[in-house]
Amino acid sequence: MNHSRRNKPTLSVIKQTLKMHPVIIVFLALLLIFGSIYPGSFFSPINFKAILRQFVTLTLFALGPSFVVLTGRLDLSYVGVWMLGGVLVWLCKPVLGMFSIIMIPVTGIATGLFIGVIQTKAKIPSFILTLSLVVTYTGLSALIAGGYPRAVDGYEFITAPLIPLIPSTFIWSIPIIIAAVFLMKCTRICVYLNAIGSNEEGARLAGINVDKYKILAFMLSGVFTGIGGIILFQHLGGSAQVELKLNTIVWPLVAIVLGGTPLTGGSGGPQRTILGAITFTVFYRGLYLSALHPTMITLLVGIVLIVSIIISARGLKGVTVT
Repeated sequence: MNHSRRNKPTLSVIKQTLKMHPVIIVFLALLLIFGSIYPGSFFSPINFKAILRQFVTLTLFALGPSFVVLTGRLDLSYVGVWMLGGVLVWLCKPVLGMFSIIMIPVTGIATGLFIGVIQTKAKIPSFILTLSLVVTYTGLSALIAGGYPRAVDGYEFITAPLIPLIPSTFIWSIPIIIAAVFLMKCTRICVYLNAIGSNEEGARLAGINVDKYKILAFMLSGVFTGIGGIILFQHLGGSAQVELKLNTIVWPLVAIVLGGTPLTGGSGGPQRTILGAITFTVFYRGLYLSALHPTMITLLVGIVLIVSIIISARGLKGVTVT
């Protein structure tokens, strides 16, 4: 009897966790499906390492914007920060040496502050504002770099192997992930950002400085994107990129929405984005092993994004995303 009673709280916690994070069920189902279809290749060391590498890319791009999405807004500037910051690293390397890598977080913080102030004061829709900034940063990066990717050496230690089968960039990313989750779980920032996303006017009447916290959300996005960009710079080739790729913009959004953070805001956060990133990565790697044509994989990823948005938006009709 006592053993049965002890099991009940455990089962209750598991049920509550799965109810709050249904993406976990999807994750486990994908492991079962792809593990059954491709038992040799899916659970191979090579595929395991590939999953961790892609997880790092998705997570470090998506963590920062997750704070902004909580308020019912979007921040697509992460790709622009990575590109322009990388080009500035290449430009400043002869002068600043190894310290030139700080240009990526500096670009992130400045970008977050700029977007936050402009969006809050001028009331420009965040999607249009940040998308325009990405295009601008892409053009500026190409102009500074002369239209070609520029390799930058000296940061190979970021990707130097530390533990067999575990990408070192995954290890470097752990403190960033912990910091993002800490801010959500252990500070009042989470409460305020969720309140703004749920009912901005209600939050204002409750005494929350709405403009201040909207700007803070964009700055947090810039900070996490910039710090993560240091890892991603070497993780994605160690060169300043000047070509904008659609997947780089779309996939982090898939991770955010798939994890359970609705684009209308009010709930979710980085902790759910992490679950979304690992689930999407497993899904993509399973499709990759199936040898489907790349265009078919792109189509399926688009369908997953649409379905995720529809599911996450249930019961949120009438909420305006700005």
